[in-house]
Amino acid sequence: MKLLLVIASIALVLVPLISAYAHYPEYSRYSSRRSVDHDSPPADKSSDNTTGDITSVLRQNGLTTVLDLMSKASLSRTLAGPELTIWAPTNEAFAALDSKTINDAELLKDILNYHIVSFKNDPKEISSIQTDLTVPTLQGEVVRINIYRKKGVSFAFKETVTVNGALVLKTIRASNGIVYIIDTVLNPKDLEPKNTQMQVLRSNKEFSIIYKMFEDLGITQISDKYRPKTFFAPTNAAFEKLPPGVLDSLFASQEEIGKLINTHTASGTYYSHGLVSGPIPVFSGSNLDLDVSPSGVTIENAKIIGFDLTETEGVIHVIDAVIPNKEEASLCPAVKQH
Repeated sequence: MKLLLVIASIALVLVPLISAYAHYPEYSRYSSRRSVDHDSPPADKSSDNTTGDITSVLRQNGLTTVLDLMSKASLSRTLAGPELTIWAPTNEAFAALDSKTINDAELLKDILNYHIVSFKNDPKEISSIQTDLTVPTLQGEVVRINIYRKKGVSFAFKETVTVNGALVLKTIRASNGIVYIIDTVLNPKDLEPKNTQMQVLRSNKEFSIIYKMFEDLGITQISDKYRPKTFFAPTNAAFEKLPPGVLDSLFASQEEIGKLINTHTASGTYYSHGLVSGPIPVFSGSNLDLDVSPSGVTIENAKIIGFDLTETEGVIHVIDAVIPNKEEASLCPAVKQH
């Protein structure tokens, strides 16, 4: 019997892991994450030249909450360091956090340090990124920078930059570094080594069926951060909407499970801000139709109902229907056949 192993670099032993979101209750459910607003005006990503330091730039741009919290966490002096990069969430982004997070001194310090890089990430360097770029933070874990380009004669004003999926709204040069204003507070647990795709699926009861499918293929741990991917994860409710007998027939065939997982996996990290209408190639060798509109985002017959679950191999989007298996044109390099 054919056995399709969906990802290279597989450890076949289940490693006990602590939930990546245990200390971040505001991030614990995918429904709390951002939605895609395609009616909003384009972000101002221009790089303003400013003579003041980072603290002055933050104050001049009304980012009072991050300054107040830096003071509360005794990190104000950190902003005076040389050649820094800071990912500065808006006041509105901080307002969306759970009050317990803000009032936990150690946790707050952890989060704020995760928004600071001890060297300057120049906008020109970011603009040259081909796929993913990860950089270490003062907190110790890395952040992931992605750039999405729209087709055109020139890419100027047609680039979207994200960090862990958060949209960069504006870039400002300061005398001692670079300030990137972002629309979401970053989660230090997102790119911890233990926060793998399998861990995210395992830790959420609504993914127990798709997780069981990985288990049936003998896959309990994936470690493939060098081949970033986007996984469209059907919820249990999506599987339960299948016609009677279909789910049982899927579980009866490892080959069909492999095809289904490949059909739901795309190469590359496509956060919500990087999704555009058109065909998206998946590991099965076929293309799926993606439609982005003011009413939402659909992929084939499924609607994306949860966005941007960051994990070490890429990103997960949550969908409300199972995408039917398509004929595999060829086995992708990420898939092995035995």
